[in-house]
Amino acid sequence: MSFLAEALIVRGRKSAESLRGKLAASFEKISYARVRVESRSKDDNFDRVDDLRSRNGVALVRSYCTMPDDRFQRWVDASSAAGAVEPFMIPLVQGLGRFDCHLINEDARFAALNQEQSSSLHEGTRLTVRLALSYFWVLAAYELVRTLDRRWRTGATTLPDESGNRVAALKRRMERLRIPLAKMETTRRFPTDNAIAYPTISRDFGLAWHVAQDTYISRRELSDQLLDFLGDLKKRQTQKKT
Repeated sequence: MSFLAEALIVRGRKSAESLRGKLAASFEKISYARVRVESRSKDDNFDRVDDLRSRNGVALVRSYCTMPDDRFQRWVDASSAAGAVEPFMIPLVQGLGRFDCHLINEDARFAALNQEQSSSLHEGTRLTVRLALSYFWVLAAYELVRTLDRRWRTGATTLPDESGNRVAALKRRMERLRIPLAKMETTRRFPTDNAIAYPTISRDFGLAWHVAQDTYISRRELSDQLLDFLGDLKKRQTQKKT
């Protein structure tokens, strides 16, 4: 198994100096019975960290790796909301949606494997590809959100205040992950965060990144927020027309 794939199945608890000094540092293996990931609270605050426990491989909390059959259709429907801002955003949103569904399916498939299966060379290769696709998904989704936020702030696009505030909050959330991913440095808003977002994996959230001591950001949660935002924006646009 490649180091990159192995690093995904394990979670670092060693010093930052040791990790940076080796780049190929060894990580402590994630406990498949107990992993710490960021969870969604009732007010959509993603900063709280919970212990997600499973018994005999069956999660005792809601699995975020499951996907409704209509998820891609939701992306297609929601793409028209972005298209009202810029028509070229329609294929971009639908492309993000297609990769989102693919990555969710891969997360769910991987979560169902036992430890021997997940450690195979074949799975290591698939895991490495999934990390790369997740990385590109975050960067592309951030640029979409950044553009929507900028056009709203400059007045180039009219959005309801609630929608504008939501896209601004989502931009800040994505920015916290995007800067250490793309620039390998901390964001100014969170100067105590890690300079590098270390990849990790959860059976319930799929691929995620460790951005601070007690903060993990998963790709699935970001995609849920973006999809929910666009779906709500489409409803508001439809109500305004009628």
